[in-house]
Amino acid sequence: MIKRVVLLILLLIALVSGVWAVFHFKKLKQLSASVTDIPPVANVSTFDSWTSAVEKVKADRTDPMGPVETPPELRHYSDRHWFLATQVAEIKKNNVPICQDYLDLAAMIERGEMVSVPGVTNTYVLYGVAQRVDEGSFTNDEDETVTRDYAPLQALAKNYGGRSYNLDDPADRRALKANMLSTLRPAALKILEEVAAAYHGKFDRPLPVSSLVRPEQYQHAVRRYNRNAVLIEAPPHSTGLAFDIDYRYMSAAEQNFVMAELARLKNEGRIEAIRERNANYHVFAFLNGARPSDDLITASLDDAVPPGQEANHATEVPTVKETKRKSAKTSRKSHRRRKP
Repeated sequence: MIKRVVLLILLLIALVSGVWAVFHFKKLKQLSASVTDIPPVANVSTFDSWTSAVEKVKADRTDPMGPVETPPELRHYSDRHWFLATQVAEIKKNNVPICQDYLDLAAMIERGEMVSVPGVTNTYVLYGVAQRVDEGSFTNDEDETVTRDYAPLQALAKNYGGRSYNLDDPADRRALKANMLSTLRPAALKILEEVAAAYHGKFDRPLPVSSLVRPEQYQHAVRRYNRNAVLIEAPPHSTGLAFDIDYRYMSAAEQNFVMAELARLKNEGRIEAIRERNANYHVFAFLNGARPSDDLITASLDDAVPPGQEANHATEVPTVKETKRKSAKTSRKSHRRRKP
């Protein structure tokens, strides 16, 4: 009798374990099936938290829609290349390395220059990060004779985020790439966390972050779908100092609040930022919390011109005050046109 009871208990345990394993497998299969909607998360419990966070991001808003007014700090300068040149100047000032491909990124992660950004926290969620990742090679080298150091990548593959990856397996290559793309330099992560905390404290929603570091190899893939992904010699996202905030689902009040926070940080000289047309705020953090000099920005203007475009720069340094005056003038003209 006792043996039958024990056997029955063992069978029940096996059945429950089997059901759990099937559920677990389906969940994890979901994680790798659609990188567009699912960020790199480590386990089922994290996936559930991420799903809940995304539901909050996309939930209908009950507050009335009002006007969205982009502050001058998040508009283009009179010389449209000044925005990129400011970021290029910061890269030059601090000799910030650019990651050309995943091998470069792996080395930066191993050296501690880049830190992992969780897929979901109480104040922000990664939504759209690594959505164009593929199963291909980790290198951007076309010349197979070039000798590259694979040791950092192999070290990551053995144990990254508590998981090992088989570099010969396409699905594992894709998953590892997605996890590597969920990294930033500490200076940028600090800014992200500050904006996210303010937004969450005001609206009780996680801040949706749509892009973090992007090696040039990945930048070219993104460029096919996003014309804002610049292809200059030193793309800001390839430094790990830039990230994007998705404002697609935000109410007018939320957008105005986030833009006010970014404008404040820009006025403090800690970031460069702009409101992009593809429903993203692009944010670039200055390493030491200090904006590069106008002279260095001016000297970087030619490097901020994408290939195929002609450099035609302003003769005077654009300022936020100048942008404010132009914005106010445009607003007054628009107001007069609306009058009967």
